[in-house]
Amino acid sequence: MQKSTQNKKIKNATPNTVNNIQFKSRLEVMVYETLLQSGFKPEYEKVKYVIWKGFKPTVAFYDKDKSTGLLKLNNKKIIDITYTPDFILTVGKITIIIEVKGLENDVFPIKKKLFRRWLESQQNYVYFEIYSKKQLLQAIEIIKNYVKD
Repeated sequence: MQKSTQNKKIKNATPNTVNNIQFKSRLEVMVYETLLQSGFKPEYEKVKYVIWKGFKPTVAFYDKDKSTGLLKLNNKKIIDITYTPDFILTVGKITIIIEVKGLENDVFPIKKKLFRRWLESQQNYVYFEIYSKKQLLQAIEIIKNYVKD
C-alpha cells in the first residue's frame, strides 16, 4: 500500500494506491480489500449516473459577473448533475452500489436524495452506505442473501 499526501477534496482522507487503483481514503481501501477477500469483484468509480439532466436556458437570467460585480446575462447551459458511486458489484442480476462515507461533504445529502429518486425508476439495484468495517461486514452478509434468492 502506497501512501500519498492528504486528500484536499475529502476532509481527513488520505489517498492510497492498491492494485494500481488510486483510492481517495483508507476507508475505501479497507472496503475494497474486504470485498475481494469475500470473493467479490468490486469496480471502483467505474460508472457515472446522470441523476438530473441539464438544459439550455431560455429565460433571461441575470446574475453577478465575477470580474466586475455588475449584473450580466447568464445563458450558459446548465450542466447535468452526476453521481459516481465508490463501488459497484454485480451479483447475479442485481447491481450492488456501495458508497463509502467518512465525513460527508455539503453536496452529498442532495446528490443522495436525487440518486434515491433515480433508483426508484430502476430494477435490480441495491444500495449500501458504509461508514465502518462492521457495517461493511453486515452488508456482505445481506449481499450473500441476495445470491441465495
